[in-house]
Amino acid sequence: MTIHEQGVTLPELLVVLLVAGLLLTAGFTYSLPWLGREDVRSAAYEVQSHLQLARIQAIARNHQCLFLVDTSIRRIQVIDLNDPANSLDDIVLADVSLPDHILFTRPGGGAPITLASISPSAYQATYASDGSVSAGSGEIVLLGGDRYVKVSLYGAGGVKVEHWTGAAWTLGA
Repeated sequence: MTIHEQGVTLPELLVVLLVAGLLLTAGFTYSLPWLGREDVRSAAYEVQSHLQLARIQAIARNHQCLFLVDTSIRRIQVIDLNDPANSLDDIVLADVSLPDHILFTRPGGGAPITLASISPSAYQATYASDGSVSAGSGEIVLLGGDRYVKVSLYGAGGVKVEHWTGAAWTLGA
């Protein structure tokens, strides 16, 4: 009569765990840059959607609306100015924060934000009631992982998103 042994030996178990650990480490290492690229892509589209929201609200409310970005706290706001001479009646229409690991920086140096500066860390664009940018058209450049993304705001109110290829800006995040 023969006895059939079942199970695995300790060396076999250690080999399987070692291989699994190596595969997990390799997968994690290669996924970090991808996650950074996805985060910056998401942040760029968040900026774009809030720029478009400010424009839509300016037209719908027939008031000037303000797009505000504060780089020190990574906050984006859309504000209905109601009476531009009186800041007490302003209405915050949207308020969102970008992730901490998203940086405002430009490849090769230079100012990452060229909207109208209102303080060393705060920038704004003002939309007129017809949807055009009455003050502050420019760019916002973001870095996440190893990817740069630029959101451009034009005087007529249009917005374009581009990414840096290492040599030039290309359409899309």
